[in-house]
Amino acid sequence: MRRKKIVIASGLLPSPDLQVSFAVDWLAFTIKRTSGQNAFNFVGAFDDISSRKEVHSMHGYNRAYRWQFGAMMLWHDTLETMGVHFILSGTALRVLHKEGFDGLWLIKKATASFAKFTMIHLAMDIVNGSFTPFMMNEMLEKKNYNGRAQGGSYITTIDGGKTCYVGSWNSARFYRFYDKALEQSIDNLNWKRLELVLKSEYAQEFGWRFAGEETTNKAIEIFRGTVKAMAMFNNNDFIKALEGEIDKLSLPKHKERKTREWLLTQVVPAMARYVLETGDENLLNDFATEFDAAYQKALKQLE
Repeated sequence: MRRKKIVIASGLLPSPDLQVSFAVDWLAFTIKRTSGQNAFNFVGAFDDISSRKEVHSMHGYNRAYRWQFGAMMLWHDTLETMGVHFILSGTALRVLHKEGFDGLWLIKKATASFAKFTMIHLAMDIVNGSFTPFMMNEMLEKKNYNGRAQGGSYITTIDGGKTCYVGSWNSARFYRFYDKALEQSIDNLNWKRLELVLKSEYAQEFGWRFAGEETTNKAIEIFRGTVKAMAMFNNNDFIKALEGEIDKLSLPKHKERKTREWLLTQVVPAMARYVLETGDENLLNDFATEFDAAYQKALKQLE
């Protein structure tokens, strides 16, 4: 039976000192090693901030570097097809932001290098609000929300913190709501975090859209639209935090259309920006040569 849609109150007053902010809080992406050295030019910005050292690798790679501020780069000595994988935690992104390289800049650079995004976390911090993870879980259990989410979970962490999950960790998108001040061991601060996790194709789609629009406002609109589509709760502060324009994060229905859309809306603009920024007008000739070689290789594979 289809759940009855609830009426979201429009006249509820939010907490008087409510503060809301937004940030990209996690990035993971892979760049093909065949993309050329220019694909890794942004690593120079990392080296300017701090030194790096070789550390234990993971995720099937056998080599890894870690910068002091937390960014990681992983690769495999012999399996070049695995590409070079980058992991940027929330801590690393905050350091980069202070140095003038925010999440938008990194997504832009990664997209220009034809990166494959594997995970993106988008975080909305809510300070001095009245909504709690416990209240969210209660509404979730009572089905007192609008949206396509079928349910969620409520978890107590080792430090006693409470986190409410909407959707499943195994899915390509879900969000969680938790006490960030408690996680950071900060006393006397009412700081909650609403965090949207995008994986696989949803992370890729968001990366393309974010890089294409090049505005934080577009990221926030997609964040609001995705959260509201999953589960919208009838709470004054939750409503206020998600107030504003929304945009949908939907995937193309057909693989061919998706690939064609990516080539026209991301690859072509990325090439144009690269030529404009570097003056490397030989790129188009190199691209034609590489395309011809790849086309001939694909023909042989089909035969």
